[in-house]
Amino acid sequence: MLPVLLTTTDKDNYQAYLDEKITRVFNMLKETLKDSDSPLGYQDLLAIEPQVHASIPEHYRMRAEFSVFHHNQDSFDYAMYEPNSKPRKVILLKDFPGCTVAINQAMAALREHLPKYQVIKRKLFGADFLSNTQGDVVISLNYHKKLTEEWESEAQQLRNDLTNCGLNCSLVAHAKKQVLVVGNDYVIETIPTTRGDIKLKQVEGTFSQPNATACSAMLNFAIACAQEGLDKAKAQSLDHQKDLIELYCGSGTFTVALAPLFNKVFATEVARVPTNTAFFNMELNNINNIKLARLSALEVTEALNHVRSFRRLEEKEINLDDYNFGTLLIDPPRAGLQDEAALKFTAQYDRVIYISCGPESLASDLKYLSKTHKIERLAFFDQFPYTNHLESGVLLVRR
Repeated sequence: MLPVLLTTTDKDNYQAYLDEKITRVFNMLKETLKDSDSPLGYQDLLAIEPQVHASIPEHYRMRAEFSVFHHNQDSFDYAMYEPNSKPRKVILLKDFPGCTVAINQAMAALREHLPKYQVIKRKLFGADFLSNTQGDVVISLNYHKKLTEEWESEAQQLRNDLTNCGLNCSLVAHAKKQVLVVGNDYVIETIPTTRGDIKLKQVEGTFSQPNATACSAMLNFAIACAQEGLDKAKAQSLDHQKDLIELYCGSGTFTVALAPLFNKVFATEVARVPTNTAFFNMELNNINNIKLARLSALEVTEALNHVRSFRRLEEKEINLDDYNFGTLLIDPPRAGLQDEAALKFTAQYDRVIYISCGPESLASDLKYLSKTHKIERLAFFDQFPYTNHLESGVLLVRR
């Protein structure tokens, strides 16, 4: 088994790393479904060839978080910690080849110029970086102290220094119940898809797809799955399958990519910042057929079944009876769908596009869903090269 690489890359052996994790995850899925009380999912997997979407082997990460290790008044390094080490083993870094070129440039420039600014440096314990493929960078600095106007004054000067290094960057400071921004707290990313580019606002401190190459492949997979379903429905004159429902939509990455295919889209998210970002991304991409509400999966089920009424739907004039859902898109947390109620909800739909960031939870969910749905497509996306982590996409079609 190849060693997990925390702080380095290995371009020459990238394919070997990818092949190893693909084999491991695919075999795990087959073994899990083989041992289930229904053999249908196992038979489905034996009949299909997974699509494999590789990452670029270096400079693939669009965001990263580091601790700050102060050596003295004049120098510091970035730090990570060896997983599962007790006591925690510190790994000191000056750069990180897995991150974008822009992030590495920002890391170097910050190490050079930060020591001049005593207020900014004092009680700084973490530095996070967010970039886009155009080279814009947001540097987030984390503190154990109260932030003052003096911090903002120094931050303006530091930002000028970083700009003179050729960086297009912003600075954000986080302290207890405080956030100060010099510039912007977000970047605008452009992701190519088979249906054209989409633009995405990505806010520091909230989730965004960490690997732009993998993100593009995931969107294209979802687009292909959705288009195939719509083409089949049209061929069979099934007009009732023209609408999309999406759970866990986050900031709307998949939502804005898929919406132009459908008549109407209803999407849900529970967190406020991603919800607001999703509204922004809808406007940014000139999409007007999406209705978005802050509801959990359970609340959506209750609303669809008329168990409860929700003011959040009424305020936005959303009547779920007006929709004819044929496709469900879910991108759940790493723990998966977790309970039988969520699985039953998912199993109601004729076509399910399931995006997974946890192979083990995906295998568990497929044990249930493969009883009612055929696994028609399976794809793997290498979001985090040189690690054991693997993202998956599955198309499920009612048997």
